[in-house]
Amino acid sequence: MLISRISLRLLTSEELVSDPFPDACVELAFGPARPSDEADMVVLPKPVRITPTDLVRLRVESGLALGEIRAEVQCAETAWRQQLSCWYGDGRLAVEARAPDISLLQRVLDGLRNPGPVST
Repeated sequence: MLISRISLRLLTSEELVSDPFPDACVELAFGPARPSDEADMVVLPKPVRITPTDLVRLRVESGLALGEIRAEVQCAETAWRQQLSCWYGDGRLAVEARAPDISLLQRVLDGLRNPGPVST
């Protein structure tokens, strides 16, 4: 998979002469991308022209979206750590009891192999 590069270019006044949309003076171009796993197929998307206001809006909205994604990842990691802590604690209690509860240890092992809701 290729990582697509994004480049910005401010169009010159000469390029905007007799242009029907002179406000769209920022060219947003994306680098080559592979739409599938085929090694020999590369797509070069067409550049997009946007206004400076649209560019700022794009930056703000992408920043907000990335912030939401980061928050979701952190919540998922916290939940995973809590589950891991519960499984660790249950396993430690079973070992310290010196008479291991086989069903409890099996649940701990299953929980470590298949993270999901904690079953009691």
